Amino acid sequence: MLTKLRKIVAIMCCLLLTFTSVAFADTSKEKGGSKETVPEKNLDSFTLSGYIYTYENAPQEIRDEHKQNCEEINIDPKPDDEIFVPESANLMNEDNSKGVYASYTVSYNIGAKTITIMSNEYLTISTTKVIRKGNSGKEVKAAQIMLTLLGYNVGIDSSFGSKTYNAVVSFQKKYGLSADGIIGPATWDKLGRLTDPTLS
Repeated sequence: MLTKLRKIVAIMCCLLLTFTSVAFADTSKEKGGSKETVPEKNLDSFTLSGYIYTYENAPQEIRDEHKQNCEEINIDPKPDDEIFVPESANLMNEDNSKGVYASYTVSYNIGAKTITIMSNEYLTISTTKVIRKGNSGKEVKAAQIMLTLLGYNVGIDSSFGSKTYNAVVSFQKKYGLSADGIIGPATWDKLGRLTDPTLS
């Protein structure tokens, strides 16, 4: 009897492990009468590594993109504006000696309502802060880092332009948030939960 019980428990454990380990390639979301399929991005790593350049010493393609982004939100690029280029970018075959290597990870303190981006320096932002297209600064940089970790191509230059706006709207739609392109408490919360390795 005991042997039979052990076999049953072993089979149930195997079935449980099998069915809870199934990963789906995409998720579907009903919206009105249509069904929207959204690809699922699995984090290969909770770390984003690359090089930080200043505007004046960044690769030309990155400079051009940053200048366009700044013009879009009516600010002038400054020589010391920092631009992060992930290692995965095609530009990594260029001379990296002008850039400073950095590796970002995210820590989300839900109770304190703060997200800290850890690297060569610590960047802490409040999840009560609301940011939108046209803003610039550390909150925008934090959002861009988290969106990049999740597979969105936004460019990390601390300027909230069209690429960041479009990525935010796409992210919000995917996770059932209000798709207004504005990052407020609910969007910060979802970004933090998905990119902090202790919460994901």
